[in-house]
Amino acid sequence: MNKAAYDAIEKLWNSAVKARALCPCTDSDAIGLTGYISPGWYQNRGANYFVNLATPLKQEDVQELNHIGSFINRSFVISIMAVLEEHGVVPYRSDPDRSQNGGEHVQLIKWLRNRFAHGEYEYDSGKNTHMETWNLLTTLFPNRAASSPNFGIPIDTVLESLKDGVLTYIREVT
Repeated sequence: MNKAAYDAIEKLWNSAVKARALCPCTDSDAIGLTGYISPGWYQNRGANYFVNLATPLKQEDVQELNHIGSFINRSFVISIMAVLEEHGVVPYRSDPDRSQNGGEHVQLIKWLRNRFAHGEYEYDSGKNTHMETWNLLTTLFPNRAASSPNFGIPIDTVLESLKDGVLTYIREVT
């Protein structure tokens, strides 16, 4: 097994979880809060913080927290693929072996990085690459189809499973 790649992915994951614990997705219920605790999902993964705010949250702050969370998620996708390429697990401009355990997860990471990570993950049914990516996303995560027509990648329902699939792939092929 390529321990360096495996450990690098684990380190990225821990950083993403901790950063997201500080900037969780939220909604209008948070307006007016002067502080918040990391949601339980993050606490269960060792990221237990209390954020004390200088001023009460406004609608713009809620939008900014959600934007930061999305940025962290996209950065995690980009970073995973960079690690896989850097450590030769999936050489640059090569595709993973999708017949191996975790291969479909690595393919989705690669497509998300190449096709969407530098934007807002907005789906365009007129683009074959979008349809191909959407089909793989909804095959791996059937509940995503019902939640949004775009390529949102929530940390709890998508990214953690993608990370687990990538780690399986590293164990299988290296």
